[in-house]
Amino acid sequence: MQPILTSNIIDYTGSIKVTKTLEELAQSNLSELKVHTGSVFNPEDPASKILGVFKDTERNEAVAASGDRYGIVTMRDLLGVDQPANTKIESIWKQVGSVSPNISVLEAVDILIRNNITAIPVVSREEITLLSQQDITTELSDVPDLKQIKAKEIMMSPVLTIEKETPIAHARRMMLDKGFSHIPVTNGEKLVGIITGEDIVTTFITVQNKTTTGDRSGEKTGKFPGQVGGFMNKQPLTVLPDASVLEVVKQINKMDEKYCLVADEEKLHGIITHRELLAVIHSVKPEEVLPVYIVGIDGEDFFESAVVEDKIRRTVMRSMKIREDITEVSVKVKSQRNKGERTRYTITARAIGPTVSYNVENQGWGLMETFDGLVEALDKSLRRAKKEPQKGARRGRRRPNPHLKP
Repeated sequence: MQPILTSNIIDYTGSIKVTKTLEELAQSNLSELKVHTGSVFNPEDPASKILGVFKDTERNEAVAASGDRYGIVTMRDLLGVDQPANTKIESIWKQVGSVSPNISVLEAVDILIRNNITAIPVVSREEITLLSQQDITTELSDVPDLKQIKAKEIMMSPVLTIEKETPIAHARRMMLDKGFSHIPVTNGEKLVGIITGEDIVTTFITVQNKTTTGDRSGEKTGKFPGQVGGFMNKQPLTVLPDASVLEVVKQINKMDEKYCLVADEEKLHGIITHRELLAVIHSVKPEEVLPVYIVGIDGEDFFESAVVEDKIRRTVMRSMKIREDITEVSVKVKSQRNKGERTRYTITARAIGPTVSYNVENQGWGLMETFDGLVEALDKSLRRAKKEPQKGARRGRRRPNPHLKP
């Protein structure tokens, strides 16, 4: 019996090809995917070893491991290397931990997005492999659901562009500073090509490179000579804004590209990379509802309980846009009736997480008014709390993450 919502189609070779819904792909096990099984590098190895593999295999990520330390090196990391033969991998790798092959695709996507990384080592008893975002998005070609989503709905826009007269050294510096690997090239407002980090690395960075100056305005450019127009891809992969995301995925797979520009005859509208495609898978993740527990009042006597819970939840969730460390809120209500038959309320709230605790209290005569004052006090407490700035995965040491295995 076939699984519900799954259909089989005949491809052009005549074989049976199983298609999935987006939800089914998200819940698939990582062990069902084809992942990269290439070399595992030692952090003590020179970066030139990875550079050689990148040029031979057209991969953009590699895994390095030493003991219980796991990390990745990407093409963008090599973009900032002057002498790969004299640069150890440990000076440029990102220690990101590892995951089990038994987690779901959705869990893996969530880890990649949350940690802003493009790949993650997959460790089992038998081997160490590398799961890249490209390995995941390749599977989207078997998801007919994507016919209903248009390219313009998921593209990143506006897009950073450069003129074709821009020096290569300046394009490289823009990629390093902005964190992009693909920059469309324009002549005025007309799209004329695209330059990628892979283009620059494979063309200009070699094992024999010598230290030269050349990526700052006013310096001589020895190592990265020429202008973008001389090295760009003059026929970039493009689709119209109304093209389906399924068409985008199939074109990216067919052309073996890592991007797709969204443009028409008039202008460039946006760009789609593997990261935008990952976001499509991530969209099926159920929205998490923050637990709010209220004790000390009878639900029959306080019909606004749901309203209060919602106010507290919205206050905490608003703060969680910049902090993700609160897992539940508990509220305790105490009441005391005086001689005049009036009731005075003391309400305390505690917002807690694995490493944090925020406690507030408010007192008043009216139950709803006292709750409103409590919510206001909680909001002020969360706003006052300072949180360290978010950082990318550290180079040279492991970044702790509860989702990753050590």
